[in-house]
Amino acid sequence: MRCSRLVSLMFMASVVVSSHSNAEQSDESALIQHRSQHAINSLFGLPSVAARPVQTREWQISIEHSNQYMGGTTGEDTLLLDGETTELTLRHRQRFGACVQLEAVVPFIQHSGGSFDKAIDEWHQFFGLPDAGRDEAAFDALNYVYSDADGVRFQVDRAQSGIGDIQIAIQRSLGCYATADSTTSESIARFGIKLPTGSLSELRGSGEFDFFADLQSPVLSNGGRWRAGATIGALYAGDADLIPNQNAVVVYGSLGSQFILQPRWRLLAQLDWHTPFYRSSLRELGEIAIGLSAGVRYLGPRDQTLELTISEDAAIDTTPDIVARLSWTYRPSGGR
Repeated sequence: MRCSRLVSLMFMASVVVSSHSNAEQSDESALIQHRSQHAINSLFGLPSVAARPVQTREWQISIEHSNQYMGGTTGEDTLLLDGETTELTLRHRQRFGACVQLEAVVPFIQHSGGSFDKAIDEWHQFFGLPDAGRDEAAFDALNYVYSDADGVRFQVDRAQSGIGDIQIAIQRSLGCYATADSTTSESIARFGIKLPTGSLSELRGSGEFDFFADLQSPVLSNGGRWRAGATIGALYAGDADLIPNQNAVVVYGSLGSQFILQPRWRLLAQLDWHTPFYRSSLRELGEIAIGLSAGVRYLGPRDQTLELTISEDAAIDTTPDIVARLSWTYRPSGGR
């Protein structure tokens, strides 16, 4: 996606409001915990990045809203993803000793026609950006559909909502030098499982168990204001029996940076990628997915953190056109 587009998004995400606290380790992470995957890829257990260790425990509520219009026809395969998806996620982390942390993630998912199609189309036209023929389709419609030589494999054209696939993970600080006040200098290894709690027919889950493992770098510093970090991992995806030629193993990663603007404010930027879930000539399914994100993190009083990010498809049609995420994190007394 063009640089001007990302700069504009970062400016939009940065126009918010300011006041000093001692930052908890999670706040010092340079990485953003979003998923930003289109309606088919998000069925699988590709996780958001692991959070830096918390001192005791943490609760987080986040809402991620995506708008997507993508699809095409190659041979006998036809895909259309036209709609908006909202994911409300409850996340709890608990630390056990100096080295180990457990996490549970419970998502609630809604697919709908939404209400932002016209605004996004006007945004694309104003900046001269490609819109994949969005202006030729009915605005605010919902139609997630795929068909091949055997006919229609799935179609969701009415609003759906309910619980998604729950994830449970355990992570360990490598080297185990962690103490209550020093965790940023260590790498993190994580292993997790995705449970088939969501409905496949309503595109809220894959209907199968998935397993993932990844490694995150320490928080890297450059001077007093810059932080950086990276992750790489692999997902074993159970056969969802949705689209033919599914890949069993998907590799994923993230590269992020943080700039400390003020004691309470951080600017964030991140690149996320993953290899295809399918062997397909449709680029929405068969090409490497790459997304770019930018946003702000506010370290609030009383052990709270607010974060706002906006994401775009850096590789066209491999992630949603635009994703906005807002999260609130609370660490009960003693959690910092």
